[in-house]
Amino acid sequence: MGTLLAAAAATALPATGAHAIAGGEKVHDDREAPWMATLAVKGDAPLLQRASCGGALIAPTKVLTAAHCVTVDDLPRSGEYHIGARVLSGDPGRVAGIAGAAVHPRYRLLPSPQDPDNPAASSAAYDIAVVTLDRPVRGVPTLPVARTAPSSGATATLYGHGLTGPATRGDVLRRGTYRTRPDASCAPATPAPVDGASVLCGRGGRTVACTGDSGSPLVARRHGSVEVVGVFSFGMETAGKPCGSPGPNFFTDVAAVHTWLTAKPA
Repeated sequence: MGTLLAAAAATALPATGAHAIAGGEKVHDDREAPWMATLAVKGDAPLLQRASCGGALIAPTKVLTAAHCVTVDDLPRSGEYHIGARVLSGDPGRVAGIAGAAVHPRYRLLPSPQDPDNPAASSAAYDIAVVTLDRPVRGVPTLPVARTAPSSGATATLYGHGLTGPATRGDVLRRGTYRTRPDASCAPATPAPVDGASVLCGRGGRTVACTGDSGSPLVARRHGSVEVVGVFSFGMETAGKPCGSPGPNFFTDVAAVHTWLTAKPA
């Protein structure tokens, strides 16, 4: 098993991965999320077996994702991105290699006071990164980056290829609807620290993110178009619950790091 896959699937931020959006809906229209990016280990195995974290194409050579997905030494050598691969088993999308990754300088894991030696119980702060591709992806719409955070109670949609069951990878891209919530209302659900400066909370009705949804984009519609407002970071695994258990999901607040996103990883 390659280092990249091990790090993404059993990442130091354990379950930050998420079920292929358990309880979500399949995306049937190729035009709905053309900017969806899937990180995979290079190799000859089917993409469905090699896929790990999600992401979003925010510029022809830039993918937005979670920091914990890309903090591995051999990322450019062993990883690649598939853009617009709505059905992993049927369409690999546009494939690009990785030139490098810029991780937010304040990214860090936050150990749980109840289980400080268990990485799976850790939350994270500033869990966001921008990956530079080795070639531009032309002809694919990019996803704008939010300048302002959504208001409490706003509707947002998470896209991902994570698990849909205990051992079932999401072959077809799924989406799930969330309502944003104040961090203070979500923090009691987990003993792990919730960094209010960088974390955005959301709760779904039937929707819960799980393993494989790490780094996937939470998007909101504003002024007639969609923009990315969050990047999936961690969920109820930090409370010792199985991946996909009911409860809030926690995202990196894109608006909180907008200046860094648009200036630093150029």
